[in-house]
Amino acid sequence: MVPSQSFRLVVFALLLVPSLAFAQAVPRYDAEGYCDQVADTVGGSYQIRNSCLQQEQSAYNGLKRTWSSISGRTSGYCDEVARSIGGSYVILETCIQQEQGAASSSPGFKY
Repeated sequence: MVPSQSFRLVVFALLLVPSLAFAQAVPRYDAEGYCDQVADTVGGSYQIRNSCLQQEQSAYNGLKRTWSSISGRTSGYCDEVARSIGGSYVILETCIQQEQGAASSSPGFKY
């Protein structure tokens, strides 16, 4: 028995829903692990680790408020950038701000 076209469409839509929900959530990074690595590069400073965690938390909190308004193109690109250095919400937030700024000011080329 061959499934009807509408049945296949419904199944496809149901499979797509979790992907869309995931795309709307701020990515999960190991902020504590990231900040441990940052602190370890300067000798294991507790002050650096604590400051890093505060900055990561602040960036994450800001991203939670604005995530749904960020384009998929920008969020996907910046997530890759942030993951490439170990997963940092500060890097993710900064990348998004820079990408949004660049998108709103496209320079022209003049001969």
